[in-house]
Order: sequence, then structure tokens, then C-alpha cells
Amino acid sequence: MRPWLGLILAAHFLPAVHQAASQPLRPWEEYRTILWMGDSVRRRPDKVPELLQCLAQLGVNTAMVYDGEDPQLWVGHRFPYYVENLVNRGLCLKWNSKVRNWEKFIGDWMRTGRPETAFVREYCLDDPAWRSWARQQVQATVRRNAPHRPVAYNLRDELSVTISANPFDYDFHPLTLARFRRWFKAQYQPGLECPPVWPLPPLEPGANQAKPPQPQTAEAQADRAALEALNAQWETQFTHWDQVRPFSTDQMKHRMASGQALPQGNPDWRALQQLRFDPATARREPARWNFAPWCDFRTYMDLALADALAALRQAARELDPQTPVGIEGTQMPHAFGGYDLWRLAQVLDWVEPYDIGNAREIFGSFMPGKPILCTVFEKDTRLARRRLWHLLLEGDRGCIVWWSEDCLDWKNDRPALTPKATALAPVLQELTGPVARLFLRATKQHDPIAIHYSQPSLQVDWLLESTVDGSTWPRRFSSYEAQHNRMVRVREAWLKALQDLGYSPVFVATEQMAQGELLKRNFRGLVMPQSLALSAAEADQIRAFAACNLTGHGAKRLVLCDGTPGLFDQHGRLRPRSPLEDWFPLAHSAACSYGFCAATGTATRPGDIAQYARSRLAAEPDLGWAKWVGQLLADLSPEVRVPLQTRTRVHRFKLGSARLLAFERNISYRMSEDLAQAGGNQALETPIQLEAVLPSSAHVYDLRTGTYLGHTDRITVRLDPWQPSLFALLPRQVPATSLMAFLEKQIPAQP
Repeated sequence: MRPWLGLILAAHFLPAVHQAASQPLRPWEEYRTILWMGDSVRRRPDKVPELLQCLAQLGVNTAMVYDGEDPQLWVGHRFPYYVENLVNRGLCLKWNSKVRNWEKFIGDWMRTGRPETAFVREYCLDDPAWRSWARQQVQATVRRNAPHRPVAYNLRDELSVTISANPFDYDFHPLTLARFRRWFKAQYQPGLECPPVWPLPPLEPGANQAKPPQPQTAEAQADRAALEALNAQWETQFTHWDQVRPFSTDQMKHRMASGQALPQGNPDWRALQQLRFDPATARREPARWNFAPWCDFRTYMDLALADALAALRQAARELDPQTPVGIEGTQMPHAFGGYDLWRLAQVLDWVEPYDIGNAREIFGSFMPGKPILCTVFEKDTRLARRRLWHLLLEGDRGCIVWWSEDCLDWKNDRPALTPKATALAPVLQELTGPVARLFLRATKQHDPIAIHYSQPSLQVDWLLESTVDGSTWPRRFSSYEAQHNRMVRVREAWLKALQDLGYSPVFVATEQMAQGELLKRNFRGLVMPQSLALSAAEADQIRAFAACNLTGHGAKRLVLCDGTPGLFDQHGRLRPRSPLEDWFPLAHSAACSYGFCAATGTATRPGDIAQYARSRLAAEPDLGWAKWVGQLLADLSPEVRVPLQTRTRVHRFKLGSARLLAFERNISYRMSEDLAQAGGNQALETPIQLEAVLPSSAHVYDLRTGTYLGHTDRITVRLDPWQPSLFALLPRQVPATSLMAFLEKQIPAQP
């Protein structure tokens, strides 16, 4: 078996992560309501007292300063703040770059012969000079702010290897290719089932130039064997490592259209547009579906961005080890842009994700206990209350209100709240109130159901879905993907089916699965949404998981998937046979879904589960997919049961001896890249009444009214579609007037 480059990726970060985490961060003890500050505030420093009064009315408790700004405006009034955009060149090409107008850049590139010279990124993430400059920028800002204990540092907003998660073949910079070769060489050393633990290699002098022939040392022989292994995997003919060059997207599309491993000339774009992946026939032409020369480099670029962020976080932590360092405005999981959410999560202390393609749930699974924030664009009280409460129940610890220019009116030369701010004020005050604080400090409970997160599958899926675009694939912007990507709909369908049934699953990444997390964390169910690519290590762990008996429980372990998983290996190369094909017969994701249990075998449901993401939102919903999933999971009953037809989301928390419950309509946010909601939730925007069944009787209190509802195992929930219903379950009855005092005593002390 070829060494798996993915297995080392988490280990690659260990030195930097360990050093950065050597001192504990300051506890994040309250919900932070941050106002993103525009220039109007800075132009009127004499009006700060009036401004602070406005912020109090708005419910804002945290301000913002730019990287080079003097924080004394806020420090002098003892008002908390965070620092925005420490690195203003290189991480976000929307600003201070030659490709700011991405539409024009792509159009010009396509009109002028699609030159590969354009693949060189203006700011190379592997360039020691840029790294040194960025490190100096970070440390200059941290040095200025560390004495004032800011809430957080933001390295960069809306960063990307490209722009957003738009597709383009960055980065073929000589420094990147040289480092890629040296790193990749180790992944193909012969005789290694798992590559050694080591970081990305440092650049050597003359790394961009071809080296003279080396003597026949053992190292040279190993390098030659590694090159032979790479050629076998990629179906290439490189004769020495300095020749190794990944495929561009056009080259990979040419291989797909022609069916030849090394085609000559230009791609036949019409043939590509007509190409469709059929698992039953694809194996007759394996070269056509060998994506390894492209996928391996996409993986490296994900790693390069995460590596740069790890180094910059370390630079900040060297001077201020207690203030969290993160990023804002992250994109959906994607093959481009550096958006492997698992890898990013390993190098961040906090994050503000754009909730596209279930990114919020994914980050929440990968960053337990770390602050996650959101941006507030809403102008309507109900919409803001619904989404901010939803995200707080998911674990959010704050929000960033966009922005001061929309929230503060300076017409009379003194600040006043605008209509937008007036609409948001009751929501922000509620989110910083005592009831919300209980959920903020409680421990969220999840069910033992894992959803597979596979970056190799994302890469393969992008190549398959984008064939219809032909030569216009560079215009398949991430704004389009957010609304049309099928894998997103499949992931959403599985997630919503589980949530509609009352479950709270978590995402588990490729690396976690390969390292045995399914058994270590005693999961009972595994869902693989369009898991096209699996490593042998993952497949082995899935088999071990399904075969392992749950001693004393009499319960089953269940594996669910759509189509046949593992058709490709972790490099994106089509396999002769999936390692799980005996359980899941050959089928396309849209054709059927499977459920496998060692005790009962394979269950099959024909049809496309992706349709559930939309059909569940109808006034007369088709809930067949969720019912099928519920039948397969019958041995794992939800802790709190709610009627499926109500499509109610259940959130469970533990707070000392108490338990907290929250119920909300399980709407689909389907956020776009501009953070607008796609709509379509009208059927879930009417009040309903439902009965929730608890696992055992408890003393139940309505947290919104403080009313004691009795000692019971059933709650009648009158559910407002615009705000959650909140309950406390206590082991003993307390006077209603003492309820909040009792619950506040259950809040664990911060270390």
C-alpha cells in the first residue's frame, strides 16, 4: 500500500500547535457582541462618551481596532476590544493585490490562451521573505496591544489561496513547487505504511534550481524508488524529482476528456462536457479517472495555508500567549482556497465562519470548546433573534455586527441608533442576558453518530461536478457552488434527517477516522455523505467499527452511505474495487443509499437522498428518507423524542446537576456567500405545539417564564418559529423564585 500523505497532516502541525498552546488562553466567559468599526467612529474621538452610551443601548460590549490603530480610544474607557486584520497583504487577495478584480482577471486569462504563467501567486505562502514580513506585521501589532489584554486577534478576514473559494491553479511559484517536491518525496518512500512525523521542510538555498546528479547513496536510491512509486500512482514518466510538477486543472480535464494518462495538445472541451462518471463502466478506463496528480497538489495547498496560519499564530503567541488568535469570514468546505476545515481547525484558537455548506456544524465538531462567532447582517429583529439563538445553541460565543456605518447615525454630530440598530438591540441584550449565559457555560451533549468529513472526497467531487462547465470551469465561483453543489445538498440531507429525528451528530474527519476515533469515542452510527475517496486505513477502521460488538448493550453499530463509498483512494485515483464493495454494491450516489449492520446485513433504499434537503421544507413534506434512517437507527433512540413531522431541532446541555433543553424549528439556513438566506422555510415559520418525551422524569421549568411544569417525563412545547423554547430539568424541585440562582451555582468555575 502506498504511504498516505493525509495521515501525517495532523501530525505535521504538532510542533507549532504544542508551542502555541503551552500557556492557557484567557477564559472566554461571556457572549461577545462586537461592533465592526468604520471610520466615522475614529473621526470623532471627542464623542466617545456619547458613543459608549449608544453601544450600551445597542447591547454591544466589545469594540474593534485595526492592526495599526492606537487602542487608547477604548483602553482609556476600559472598554474591551479585539484587533482586526493583522496581515493585510498575502492572505486575502481581495485587497492589496493585482487580482482584486477576480472576474476581470479570469476573463483576461481565458481570452489570452490560458497561460500557466498566471498560476504563480503574487504572494507565495512558502516564500521566506513574505513569511518574515507577515511575522513582523503580526508581532508589531501584538506588541502594541498585548499590555491591554484584547479579546482576540484576527489574522485576516476572508482569506483564501485564491479569492473566496474560487477555482484557480495557485500556486505554481518555484518556491512552492520546490517545497512540494521535497515534502512529497517523503510520502512515497518505499516500505512505509505511514510516513514519518515531520513538519514541512524549510527551503534550502538554491531550492529552485536543478541539482547535479548525486552519488549512489542509500538516500539517492530511496529517492529514486519514491519517484518510481509516484510515477506509478500518478501514471506519469518523470525521470528525476526536479521534473515533478502537478497537473493543472486544464491538464486534469484533458486527461478526463481523452482517457489518456498523458494526452497531447489541448483539451476537447465538448467531450468533457458530455462526460459522466458511471461507477459501473469507469473501471474500464482507469487512466481517465486517475486524479492523483491534481488532488495531491490541492492537498498540499490546503496544507500550505494552514502552515502559514500556524506560523503566524505562533508569532503572536510568542509575545501574547493568552489572547486567542483566529480568522474571520471563512468559506464553505471546498477543493480550492485552502478550505479544508479540519486542517484549519487545528491551527486556530477561534474562528468566524460564513455558515455555507454546513461549515458552522463542521467547525463546531472540530473546535470543541473554542470560541466560534458569526457576523450579523440582519436588519429584522425576528430573523436576527432566530439565527443568533440558533448559533448560541450550537456553541457560538459571540457575534460581529456589520457595521458601525449601518448602526450609528451621526447626522447631528453625535451618535444615535439607526433603525437597524434599534431592531438588533433587544436581540443583542437578550444574548448577553442571564438565560443565554446558562447555555453559553453549559456543556453541549451530542449523540454517538459520526458524519464523515473527507477533503479527498471534496476534491474528487469537484472534478466530477464541474465537467459540465467545460472550458468555463474557472467561472464556477464558490458563490455558485454554495447554491448548486450536489455534495452540499447530500451532506445537508443526511444532517437534517438526523436532526429531524432528534439526534445531534458530530462530524469526524478523515484523519480522525484513520486513527481509530470511531471506536475510541464509542460511536454507534457512521454516516458517509458522498464519501467518494477513502484511504485503506479508513476502510480498515470502518470494518473494525462495524464488526465490534457493543458488549452489554445488545445494540448494533450502523454504517450509512449514499452510493458506494471508497471508489477512489485518498489521492483521488479510481480503485479497481472499493474496499467496502461487499457491503455496498456498486452504485452512484444519486441511485440509492445503503445501511449496513453486521448482524442484519445491507439495507437499500432506491432514490437520491439529496432530495430530502428540499422536500422536508414543504408544507406537506416527504419524510420518507428520515423515516428510513430512523428505522435503521431504532436501537439508538434519541435522548429526547419529538414527532418527526414537526421537524424540530433538539439541543441538550449538561449544567452541573441540571440539564438544559432547547427546541427550535429545524429550518435550513442555506447561506450564500453574501450571507443572505436562500429562503424556502415558510412551512416552518408558523407556531406549533408538540410533545417532547424525556428519557426519565425530572422537575421541569420553563426558562423563559420561570414556571414550574411539574415532575414529568413529557413536556408540552409551544414552539415559536422565531425563538427557541428553553427548559431546565432539575433533580429536585426548587422555588421558582430561586431557579436562576440555583442554575447559576451549577456553572463550572473557569480554571
